[in-house]
Amino acid sequence: MPVSANSQLTKREKEVILELLEGGRVATIATLFGLSPRTVSNHLKSSFRKLGVHSQAELIELARSDARRLGLEERSPAKLSISELKGRCDQARERLVARIEAAYAGSAGISQLRSAVRAALPLDTERRREWGDWFELRARSDAQGDPVGDPQQGIEDWRSMNIDRLGLLQEAGHVRDDVEPEDLLAAIGALAVGAGTRLVGNPSKASAERELRMIDAFVDSLGPSEGS
Repeated sequence: MPVSANSQLTKREKEVILELLEGGRVATIATLFGLSPRTVSNHLKSSFRKLGVHSQAELIELARSDARRLGLEERSPAKLSISELKGRCDQARERLVARIEAAYAGSAGISQLRSAVRAALPLDTERRREWGDWFELRARSDAQGDPVGDPQQGIEDWRSMNIDRLGLLQEAGHVRDDVEPEDLLAAIGALAVGAGTRLVGNPSKASAERELRMIDAFVDSLGPSEGS
């Protein structure tokens, strides 16, 4: 599709398109840049008009096939400031909290714990980017001698949010009660960090299925033994 000479994209329009290419949605892009969803939609409409496309699908196809001509450059978290990365990680933790709350909705059972573990894993584009931000913040803060942004901090937050819930599952007989909740969650957290790190490097469907089988098997093993 030809791109007209007067189709110069603004910096913000390019940023929005790059986020779209990474799997972002209007709502998540708005949160990321501190904009309203309407403003993000307006940036997209302006890009449609300049580039002669009529939908997000057409825009994505054009951006992928002619990125250099459009002036789009791959952006890595390293180009963000430490404060910007910390802000993104804080937003990611808020989304993690919401996913955990959703995991514990409904009838009590070990399936809730399984869902809460999955909530922490980078199983989609948005969450892989979140983990990438945590890794980047860890590396850059370590280089500056400022211990912030440990990628395991997200798991630590997850662990603290699950302590009380796990205790309730133990009291109800859904989870074995011969191990302290802190020890159980420490073991699950270590598994999740390892699985998450591998999924960031290899996000294929086969890899995700393999990691989930391993974690699900471990969580299921925490159920009460027969006859207990």
